[in-house]
Amino acid sequence: MSSRLSPIPSAQFSTPRPQAFIPSQLAEWLPARVLLMCEPGIETLFSILHTDAANFLFPFSPTQGREEHRAYRRALETHGVQVIDLRDLLIQADRMRLVQWAHQAVAFDFDAQLTDEERAGVMAQLDAALNALDAGSLVDVLMLRPTLRVARDEAALDATTRFKTRFTLTPLSPYYTRDPLITTRAGVVITRLKLAQRAAENDLAAYALEVLGIRPIHRVQAPGTLEGGDFIPCGDFALQGQGLLTNEDGVQQCLAHRVYGYVEVAVVEDPRMSMDEMHLDTYFAMLDRDLAICLDTRLDGDAEPVVKVYAPQGASADFTYSLTRTMLFSRYLKEKGIHVIPFSKAEQERFAANGLLVAPRKLIAVASAGQAFLQRLREAGVEVHPIAFNALTGGYGGPHCSSQVLLRG
Repeated sequence: MSSRLSPIPSAQFSTPRPQAFIPSQLAEWLPARVLLMCEPGIETLFSILHTDAANFLFPFSPTQGREEHRAYRRALETHGVQVIDLRDLLIQADRMRLVQWAHQAVAFDFDAQLTDEERAGVMAQLDAALNALDAGSLVDVLMLRPTLRVARDEAALDATTRFKTRFTLTPLSPYYTRDPLITTRAGVVITRLKLAQRAAENDLAAYALEVLGIRPIHRVQAPGTLEGGDFIPCGDFALQGQGLLTNEDGVQQCLAHRVYGYVEVAVVEDPRMSMDEMHLDTYFAMLDRDLAICLDTRLDGDAEPVVKVYAPQGASADFTYSLTRTMLFSRYLKEKGIHVIPFSKAEQERFAANGLLVAPRKLIAVASAGQAFLQRLREAGVEVHPIAFNALTGGYGGPHCSSQVLLRG
């Protein structure tokens, strides 16, 4: 396994071609070494214009969002994390592959009166255009995913005006790089996002892995769904959320393909199934091997999850998982010797659970979670580094959601 990579200077916001490394994440609290993120670009503007179609909480200034994202990146780099930006990474792809991906991102809706010859000509023009575009513009096409609605223009003056074309965009907003992948001790899994608005983010993640030379160990298939915010590695066991956005089929696929490695897997079943606590990482987080935080209502009562514990059976090179016991979430955490600091629903709504650990008890946290919450963490021996995420939380997530750690340890 590769050791720490050379950090990118804080003033430089481009991704040099990364050195080779083997992706692995044994535990959430181990030092973060390599991390994938994606600075919001023009594609995010369209999500902001209609938040209720994009699964966003509220509109925000894209400029402020980019400034917050860059400040978060600088904080990560200060702690020795190698940051890879998804957009910059895709720009470095083999040009033929990048053109192919961009072509797949474009759709046509032809008027019924167009002849086959006219349709072929339109598609040939697209081929010529994509071959002429620079790499950055090709990535924009990937992000914006246009549909060309083409009809004949009866008022055409010459060949350059013979069509009327309307462009319909289906833009992504992929700055939440947590969900399209999970990184386990065994490698990287391409998940399957439930929301149609986000589905193509899985393809972007697959392209990024190809550029990095990383072969995924599995890609979740329909009818399974599984999202990165529901996975937390914890050393000799792993927490795998199951609920609104990650379903049983997706979890069972991952168990069957042994993607978690030779560890116990605790499937945390969410009884609420509600978007305000859509993933495990929206109400729970590890801070060290023996310290965690959790929304207080998740520790008892009707909202407390049931945990199904799966243990590997057989040798580490050839094993299957077997369900060994079922218990309440709080009891499982106690069994593992984890002290839990509770927080309130008001703090949860300010993304208290969604910070990112860069090392044991060293947390980049959302400042808006509140001084009382941050002080409780400090009193427990946690080194807290609060950052502003006031705009970016409009996309329905915090720093944890905005980063996919590919290598820890």
